[in-house]
Amino acid sequence: MRFVSFEIENFKGIEHAKVDLIPSGAGVFTLIGLNESGKTTVLEAISKFRPDEERTEALYGSSSSEAPPTSFVPKQKKSNFTGDIAIKAVLKFDEGELAELITRIENSHDIEFDRDSISEEFSVRRVFTFESSDFKRVTNYWFLKVRSKTRRATIFREHWITATQVAPLFREIQTLVPRIVYFPTFLFSFPEKIILNPQQLDEEETDVNRLYRKIIQDIADALENPLNVEKHIVDRILKDESMVDRFFSIMSLSADKQQQVNAAMSEISAHVTNTVFEYWGKIFGGDFSGREIVVRPGIERSDEGNQVVFLQFLLRDGASQYELTERSLGFRWFFSFLMFTLYRVFSKGRGPTLFLLDEPASNLHSRAQMMLLDSFPKIASGSNMVIYSTHSHYMVNPAWLDQAFIVSNAAVDYNSVDEANKFVRSMANKVTVERYRNFVGKNPDKMTYFQPVLDKLDFSPSRLDLVRPSLLFEGKGDYLIVEYARSVILGRSTALAIVPTRGATGIYELVGLFLGWGVPFKVCLDADREGKKTKKELIENWALSNEEVFCLDDADPALANSSLDEMLAESDIEMVREHFRLDAPPTKSQIHLFFSEMLARREKVPLSEILVERVQAILKRAEFDERHAESLG
Repeated sequence: MRFVSFEIENFKGIEHAKVDLIPSGAGVFTLIGLNESGKTTVLEAISKFRPDEERTEALYGSSSSEAPPTSFVPKQKKSNFTGDIAIKAVLKFDEGELAELITRIENSHDIEFDRDSISEEFSVRRVFTFESSDFKRVTNYWFLKVRSKTRRATIFREHWITATQVAPLFREIQTLVPRIVYFPTFLFSFPEKIILNPQQLDEEETDVNRLYRKIIQDIADALENPLNVEKHIVDRILKDESMVDRFFSIMSLSADKQQQVNAAMSEISAHVTNTVFEYWGKIFGGDFSGREIVVRPGIERSDEGNQVVFLQFLLRDGASQYELTERSLGFRWFFSFLMFTLYRVFSKGRGPTLFLLDEPASNLHSRAQMMLLDSFPKIASGSNMVIYSTHSHYMVNPAWLDQAFIVSNAAVDYNSVDEANKFVRSMANKVTVERYRNFVGKNPDKMTYFQPVLDKLDFSPSRLDLVRPSLLFEGKGDYLIVEYARSVILGRSTALAIVPTRGATGIYELVGLFLGWGVPFKVCLDADREGKKTKKELIENWALSNEEVFCLDDADPALANSSLDEMLAESDIEMVREHFRLDAPPTKSQIHLFFSEMLARREKVPLSEILVERVQAILKRAEFDERHAESLG
């Protein structure tokens, strides 16, 4: 089972917002927004649909009891709020999942279902009811109808899934709903010891120990030959009671039990070492020879004399061993990240999980952020999903823009700051969530809100581009159209660099640079008045030839008086309009953004033949003669 969408009503600064989780693609969804935009509020609201049964909030020194439902009420309504705060989820069974479930229920109960009557998709609405700002109750409403009958009956009758007549099916469906785990940060402490048999403790097990104990079992599940922690570690240690009582040391176990426990510890240690350092190396780089994660068992007596078995995680670096709490902040962050995401995916008994990650890479440098982003599809394997928030362009994947949302807050003026360098607020919070493409289509002038995407798609010539034969264009838009058609549609790979400049009048600085370095180049200008003027000046004042400087109509006479943007056919314009779901023709900036995305994603789209032919004509006109063949390689 997987989530299809979430709908949020009256939660803090959100009056109404919908987050669609289709298309699922890599199972990774991005919330993009500037500071104070409301990204955290969106994640918090989704997390309340199914409260974290494992209470991961304990990892941050708090508990769910410290965040009562009254904190969900919008600030402007705190004084007298009567109504509902609701989080609605639409869910869908995985292929074959519902049929298998029904068969299992029918085989074990006196019940038969009309299978065609049960929808593969249904919704659940979780409602927090308030009267005069006082919290009254929370109710889950399930919207799924089922037709069923007993085996002796002849007529199917329709029931809501919560009816007692179909209780066995309802109980099973409840267990399939993906868990939601919210991580506002991964900067939390690691326990010195993880107790494996908490029933022997004198006091109740802490939430933190419970979380880490489950992680230990997740690691054991991930082994090639999975282990049961209680059976293969705890029971083996405690089984030889005489040795435990006499020496009270793991080293005193009988030889066979010692070997069994040591083998289990070695397998767990090796798996954690390989996993942690493999991903660490990809993301942070570095040489990890001589280093390993060591999982060490131990046993101690409680105050009442009970035998308590525990594990400790140590980092061995050469001949030295360190507790994880002694390692760098970056290492502890990353170790925790893997423990609570990747190993949860490895688990065989937990079912699918929706991970909510709030600014997961805020403490990492740029390269580490990009590599961390690459690890998300692994976490979102199967029916698992990831929703993460970011305002960093390093954490934007162009391939996932279909699954990206812009989060904005109408109360914040991002063009003004106060004396404390904080954004100016003009009203109560009003958070909105909109698909990236819809937002761009409706708000082409609000580029600040999706600036991380623009920064990700931005192109700047590299030093290599400036030392090899080049074709210069007036601007980035020209570069994007020609480079996309050349490299993606035509599939041409050439040593010729295509380089944008800052308009017709701003082209002179690069011309001077190329001339000074002796790098062969050509200049392609629009066929408008400004382009013709610039061509004339470059020939007369810079001693360039008609071969080295040309306008669009020199490549194709049909482009007389045209700019490169005007090369697009009506079908190309319509494709851009549909891409951004526009009601009117796209602006120049929207056209450029479209080609930025397609170029970054290397995605082929059906460009018109006339546009491709015009780009081919430009490239043919830009070909260097035999004198430059050697320099072109």
